[in-house]
Amino acid sequence: MANSQTYRPLPDGPVLCDACLRTGSSIEMEPHDSLPEEAVAWSEKQNAELQSYRCPECESVQVFRVD
Repeated sequence: MANSQTYRPLPDGPVLCDACLRTGSSIEMEPHDSLPEEAVAWSEKQNAELQSYRCPECESVQVFRVD
């Protein structure tokens, strides 16, 4: 990810997996304890809180900004 990477705000409702939505499934993601290295670096540089979520179906991870 580039240094200009921005993260979407954490949704108010359930966090649905983008990858599964593209295949027609509405899978709710679960909070995930670890962040990818590039997200940690971005968070420290921007002084912002990030939260990652993992899909129990396809194992993809998405990172959101906590506002």
